[in-house]
Amino acid sequence: MNTRTLTFREKRMLAGCIAVILIACTSLLGSEFLSRRRTLDAKIAALLAEKKDNELWLKDRDFQQKRAAWLDATLPATDSLGRAQGQMLEEVQNIALDRELKVVKTTPNDPTKTGDYQEVSVTLNLYGDQAAMLDWLATLQSPEKFQVVKMLEIEPDSKSKLKTPQCNCNITLARWFKPEDS
Repeated sequence: MNTRTLTFREKRMLAGCIAVILIACTSLLGSEFLSRRRTLDAKIAALLAEKKDNELWLKDRDFQQKRAAWLDATLPATDSLGRAQGQMLEEVQNIALDRELKVVKTTPNDPTKTGDYQEVSVTLNLYGDQAAMLDWLATLQSPEKFQVVKMLEIEPDSKSKLKTPQCNCNITLARWFKPEDS
């Protein structure tokens, strides 16, 4: 067997190849490490935010329990969402007419059900005296009636020839009820 020793030039080339391989491996490992670290830093930040949020909920626990008890005790129930929607529409129309507001169009919306409540809603288009309209709107949203204004658009009528300002109002009102399983 003939064994030949490497020349100085071959040794340098071998050392250069090994150095390039080591640098490439270090670069790949460093890149992988930094990628995993960024992912873990993002997870840690998300967990810290969740922890902070949970601590806030825990501080607010008594209030939330009182609120849940109040909702269980006072949220109205209905056996028919359609009938409840009709009653709400009739009630809202009567109050609007009592304030001399013209009901231009009414649209009953589809009832919705979630695990926490059932909702009926109606969309109304009204026209009338701006002051009466604003006064009426101020009475609509009520925690006691579990009635909320979901959408509201008011547009002054610039073409009106009346002395008092007139306006058009598009509004969607909703009323909440206990879920069916309660």
